[in-house]
Amino acid sequence: MKTGGASFESLSRGDILRVRTFAGEMHGEFIEYRKESGLLVLKLKSGYDIVLPSKEISAVNVLERAKREGGKKGEISESTGGKGDITIITTGGTISSKIDYETGGVSPSVPPDYYLQLAPDMKRYGSVAIMGLMKMLSENMQPADWVRIAKAAYDAVKGGSKGIMVTMGTDTMHFASAAVSFMLNPLSVPVVFTGSQRSPDRGSTDASSNLLLSAITASKWDGAESVICMHANTNDDYNFVLRGNRARKMHTERRDAFRPINSLPLARVFPDGRIDKVSDYTRRSGESVLNAKIDDRVKMLLSYPSMGGDIIDYYIDKKARGIVIAGTGFGNLPLEDKSVYKALKRADGAGIPVVITSQTVYGSTNRFVYSTLRELSRLDNVIYVGDTLTETAFVKLMFVLGQGKKMEEVRSLMTKSLAGEMSDRSPLEGFLI
Repeated sequence: MKTGGASFESLSRGDILRVRTFAGEMHGEFIEYRKESGLLVLKLKSGYDIVLPSKEISAVNVLERAKREGGKKGEISESTGGKGDITIITTGGTISSKIDYETGGVSPSVPPDYYLQLAPDMKRYGSVAIMGLMKMLSENMQPADWVRIAKAAYDAVKGGSKGIMVTMGTDTMHFASAAVSFMLNPLSVPVVFTGSQRSPDRGSTDASSNLLLSAITASKWDGAESVICMHANTNDDYNFVLRGNRARKMHTERRDAFRPINSLPLARVFPDGRIDKVSDYTRRSGESVLNAKIDDRVKMLLSYPSMGGDIIDYYIDKKARGIVIAGTGFGNLPLEDKSVYKALKRADGAGIPVVITSQTVYGSTNRFVYSTLRELSRLDNVIYVGDTLTETAFVKLMFVLGQGKKMEEVRSLMTKSLAGEMSDRSPLEGFLI
């Protein structure tokens, strides 16, 4: 279809257009044209998208053609696994999503090169290779997908990348970053997880700043851990660099949804490239080691009044290899109900470790405070893991079981820090931050 000076089919993403409609004239950046529905999507200067039915458009003129990057050394280049100073592994999520104007929802359909338009200043920190690993919302990720991410990151490091970025949905980002912290240990470069709370086609998106600050972290930070780099506040002032196994999404929509749990941030990273250290972390050195053996037959439960032991029995019957229970307070379970203790004892007989965390999120478990918990000490399989996050304990148990360990060894590994995921004393500042 042709209207005015340009046909819709000849337009390229990023072209600056003047569009005349029966209601008036507007300028904006071309996003896409959907021929089957006759809809033109235009990004206005305000940053918001507008959808225009082609039947209401009287003329379209191209004011400026989109610039294309040349791929020279030191600039951004897209690839499907080629070498770059920074490798971005894309997996989907809100940061890779846009509104489907026919359904009104968002889905991961943004092409990888769209990142280059969102954060062009990434080229100041080296060449970037983009690897489109998968396209899915993070709630649909399986443990096998965490393994794919770990292997892709390892391959990129062995290929010469000086830093890795992983873009994904925020809902389960802390599961994935924790899993990678165990599977890639030690690391010689940082693996930086980032995403966005608002899709890139929204004027209020946090995708651009998160991409830029994660690129700065991947290229300039002297740390070498699996970390999360997301907003520290609701503005674009700076991002926190959070240890991937000691962070959690704490809000459904705020930009600063991710908070450090039972720890301090590792660093603050600023748009001008400055990185300020906040607490200790592992420095870049040596070689990266990949151990991607996990056993995903681990289940997670929340303790609650009237819970009963039947839910534990259910997972025993379903051949679970391990169970994580987020208890109340210090890790309390409703043991007045004898069926709970009976089920835990049955799990002990079946050789199934039951790991206890606290659903308070902050603070540490302690099995010696109440007499009911002391009773659980008689069971070899009940393991209290201090201030380890429930989600982290969940993926750590998968990793430990993947090594084929016996109960005594499982207890030993679950109660000591493998990748900075637990500590003897949690800093009070981590709760107040």
